[in-house]
Amino acid sequence: LATENAVIPYGVGVDIGCRMSLSIFDLPGSYFKGREFQLKNILKENTKFGLNDTHRDKHDHVVFSRTEFQEIPLLKSLLGKAYRQFGTSGSGNHFVELGIVELQTVREEWGINPGQYVGILSHSGSRGLGTNIAKLYTSLAAQQCPLPRHVQHLAWLDLASQEGQEYWMAMNLAGEYAQACHADIHRRLAKALGGNPVVTIENHHNFAWKEFVNGEECIVHRKGATPAGKGVLGVIPGSMTAPGFIVEGTGNPLSLQSASHGAGRVMSRSACKNNLTKSAMLKDLEAHGVELIGGALDESPRAYKDIHRVMKLQQELVTVLGTFSPKIVRMDK
Repeated sequence: LATENAVIPYGVGVDIGCRMSLSIFDLPGSYFKGREFQLKNILKENTKFGLNDTHRDKHDHVVFSRTEFQEIPLLKSLLGKAYRQFGTSGSGNHFVELGIVELQTVREEWGINPGQYVGILSHSGSRGLGTNIAKLYTSLAAQQCPLPRHVQHLAWLDLASQEGQEYWMAMNLAGEYAQACHADIHRRLAKALGGNPVVTIENHHNFAWKEFVNGEECIVHRKGATPAGKGVLGVIPGSMTAPGFIVEGTGNPLSLQSASHGAGRVMSRSACKNNLTKSAMLKDLEAHGVELIGGALDESPRAYKDIHRVMKLQQELVTVLGTFSPKIVRMDK
């Protein structure tokens, strides 16, 4: 959704700056053989999920020195929470996975050849920081922009207003915080693996950008959509038993240079709980050779659309460079 000089907090979403991050290591895909137990423990011991599970050894980051944490009252009150939750992942559909990257096409700057490699893929956002920003400014937008009840969630903030400027700064800070969290997650796992990634591919969704649309600067909102500008890299995940796709955007203006941010659900969370069983879910995982740590029934692979069909339907939006196939999946319990 593109708007003129206005930002819609709900059009960004509650989990501001939720993103995908993929680290590709110069380790062959065969590295998994015989090391499954060791790698499962590495993933379990170096990741934290949910509201209260945090790392004992906190790491500082330049994002915490941003002036917005002192200048905007809400952000000042959230600094402690942001620090405590740093390097952790949310619940629901958020995950950290170890798997096999298969590259069919590579960029020269990557310095690696097509083939199979060990990869780490994570999906999470700005945690409690983003949630509280979204709640406050969505409420302020609703107060300042009264709309009919059925479209009240589309209330906007004028970017020329104080509230609009504050939200824009807070949103961008939440995005930088989310990126920093992913970097910390990948750093911890890389250290435990004893290696460093040779390529990192990452991209936001649930965010807004200043971009030109038909020659005019607009605010492009991508809630549940990923940037797909010409040459822009991204990762579009499938499910626990289906591959994610490493893509390069084609810059199609008809989609506001955007693409799907994932397979998307075909079954609601409540429908999963009413119609699926944990035993069937575990059988599906076993059949695909996937180990799961945590993971609720509403994240069953059967809850998601066929990612291959989804990708086929957006060939005009992205070009596929490779895939990521999960082998060990970590989610909140």
